[in-house]
Amino acid sequence: MANDKKGKKPSNVVPLPNLPARLLEKGMASLKAKHYKESLSCFLQLLELDPGHPQGHLGVVLSLIELGQLQEAKTRAERMLKQGIGEYFDVLQIYLSILIQLSEYETVVSVVEAVLGEHQLPAAQAESFYQLLHFSRKMAEDPEPGVDFTPEPAEDRKQEIETLRSMLTSSEIHNQWIAMQQLSYMDPEETLSVYREFLANEEGHPGIKTMALNYLKSKNVEETVTLHKFGQMYSISIQELHDVYEEPFNLEVKKEVEDRLEQENPTLSQFALTIWWDYILAIYPQVPEPADQFFWSQALQCAAGKLSGMDACEELQSDIEIHPETLKKAVDQLLDIERFTFGPNKF
Repeated sequence: MANDKKGKKPSNVVPLPNLPARLLEKGMASLKAKHYKESLSCFLQLLELDPGHPQGHLGVVLSLIELGQLQEAKTRAERMLKQGIGEYFDVLQIYLSILIQLSEYETVVSVVEAVLGEHQLPAAQAESFYQLLHFSRKMAEDPEPGVDFTPEPAEDRKQEIETLRSMLTSSEIHNQWIAMQQLSYMDPEETLSVYREFLANEEGHPGIKTMALNYLKSKNVEETVTLHKFGQMYSISIQELHDVYEEPFNLEVKKEVEDRLEQENPTLSQFALTIWWDYILAIYPQVPEPADQFFWSQALQCAAGKLSGMDACEELQSDIEIHPETLKKAVDQLLDIERFTFGPNKF
């Protein structure tokens, strides 16, 4: 007995209560704040504690994608699909996006064909996969449209543009994103009508529309376009668009959030700023109302707390002179857009 006691040292490791939940929260906040090495570390630690945690696996894959480690992300996403970890179609969309970034279009074709053959899909979802299948077959035949400057037949180019136009009407955000990426390789004079149609379409994703506006501005397109976002129609002069990251008010809100939260809770501060930029990019080129950086810093603190599972709203009640309903409306706006912007790859 004495020898047993000598040979077995007491453990100095004290398990923290709710550690998996804390790692998930910190990983999500780091991922959304674009601190990808930190998010990867958190999700890997989470999987050490709970090897089957679906959100942990998904977080690792998303972090690897952002870090450019696409082969490892691909391997892990394949494993998730084979082992049935996570929501199948959410993981499948991420897996297909990785394959497209790796230009593995033949694999995309085989995977999508298998999905269409094995699953009875709703009409809208089936149409989305057929669009992706058509696009990937075309890319498998001509894998580098942005690098090969050899003129292609006018009919082929026209067909490709029409395929991308159709993908922009898809209800799947990843199809819109793929189409926008491919359009950026083309002459804007050939594709301006596609951009016009997409920007005016009420169904298009607001973040993808911001990508389109910024691309047209970067190409010095001197046009006025109709923009539809959140039920509102606007007439937009491309060359009069502002740089969202240099707008003084947006930077004032950023500073207010940092001054308020950075020292006390840096993770919450990072999360709040991520929500802010997601919101600004979604409503762009409109500006937030009211133009009060203190008001928005309060709303962001509350929204970040809600998404992190913290009650960061209660402590604001004695700190502000804003009507609670006004603040609640702003918080709801932030939350609605954040959930919509984060898309199907939710935790």
